[in-house]
Amino acid sequence: MAYDHPDAPKQFGIRLSEETMKLVSEIQHHRQRTNQSITLASIVEDAIQCHYNRLVNEGAIKND
Repeated sequence: MAYDHPDAPKQFGIRLSEETMKLVSEIQHHRQRTNQSITLASIVEDAIQCHYNRLVNEGAIKND
């Protein structure tokens, strides 16, 4: 998936570490098996939502 493609960081227009690209690929494989979008944008949106929810649950930020 993303990690396997040599130009993936260039295509995304951002620099991601090799470790992060491996994580993205693992997430893509899971999402592909469960018929979810495998785009970087969809993964980032979900990651941001998860992080936001965690911060709300910890009381670090308020859910407005």
